[in-house]
Amino acid sequence: MSARDSLLQRSPHRHWLLAGSSSFRVPAQWRPWLYDAGSLSRRLQRAAGGEFGVRVLSERWQCPTPDEARALGISHRHRALIREVELLGRDAEPWVFARTVIPATTLTGVERRLLRLGSRSLGSYLFRDPSLERAPLRACRLQGRGGQHYWARRSVFHLHGKPLLVCEVFLPAMEHVQYPL
Repeated sequence: MSARDSLLQRSPHRHWLLAGSSSFRVPAQWRPWLYDAGSLSRRLQRAAGGEFGVRVLSERWQCPTPDEARALGISHRHRALIREVELLGRDAEPWVFARTVIPATTLTGVERRLLRLGSRSLGSYLFRDPSLERAPLRACRLQGRGGQHYWARRSVFHLHGKPLLVCEVFLPAMEHVQYPL
């Protein structure tokens, strides 16, 4: 999956349910990945034995999708920095596609540092900030071209009360990655 073939863009009518909800069944192998409220980057680093990396696919100013704007509580005409990356595991294999939507109003004050992440993971910044608050995780099952299914999770984070939305799609290579305890 690439930024140009984003499941998130092509699947506008999906239902994001609270992670752990009994409304849909999640296979046991995916539950720890979908429900862990800690840093996914840190978990992936451990699972990859330190061979973790971030490949920036795109980082640009645009309007969020109506679904993303609703989750953030902003107008879908509100400009945001949208960052799409692949989180890489062993042998630089893409394990997770991540899309972050940061409203322009969030990028003020100390949060301006988010403009300079480069190839660092967002989690390495977020989970060190003492002001961090995370809304409950939501999960869904996305369908790609050819009928392939992907599990995804997302949540809204607040830094000093300012929101940003992070969505993480678990790619097929993750099916064989053991969740590290």
